Amino acid sequence: MAAEMLERDDLSAYIIAGVPASFRNKLRKFVQKEGKGDGDIMLLDEEITEWLVARLLNQKRRTGQRTSASAALWRVYSALSAARYHLQHHPEEEQRVRDLRRQVEDLWRELSPMFQEDEEAA
Repeated sequence: MAAEMLERDDLSAYIIAGVPASFRNKLRKFVQKEGKGDGDIMLLDEEITEWLVARLLNQKRRTGQRTSASAALWRVYSALSAARYHLQHHPEEEQRVRDLRRQVEDLWRELSPMFQEDEEAA
């Protein structure tokens, strides 16, 4: 069903936070009712959710909170997140990518004006 659902042209994506695990069943029933039996939901796995949130955070960030260097590092971080997802069945390579991604994230935090604002406020 998941593959068929992803091929539809009437997809919508939502980010929902702060609900218990039982919410998934309630949401499924609601969507099926509203979609008159044709609606369905899909819970994204952790890696895809992480990638999606990273993309959204990058798009919602104000220009003053980003430099060319921090934007480039963020793109590298996002690409490494995707690579990690694709290597999930290869533990050794996935760990190497995870370590590299952590280094890129540390450098991004050092150079990003967004975190300099946080340090000044503290």
